Amino acid sequence: MKESIYLLTEREKEVMQLLAAGLTYEKIALQLEVSHQTVKMHLKNIYRKLEVGNKIEALQKVKLI
Repeated sequence: MKESIYLLTEREKEVMQLLAAGLTYEKIALQLEVSHQTVKMHLKNIYRKLEVGNKIEALQKVKLI
């Protein structure tokens, strides 16, 4: 359901793209110049919006893998 990506903010989309590229939470934090906790907060919000339980389900739902 590619429409799911429209539920996300631009920053959440960035996080998803970096996650899809295989970056760890730490590397995502470094690239976005935010804390590891901020990345985790974005992912928590993404999972809630997409109604999924983990990163694999989230990536599949937005068709990034």
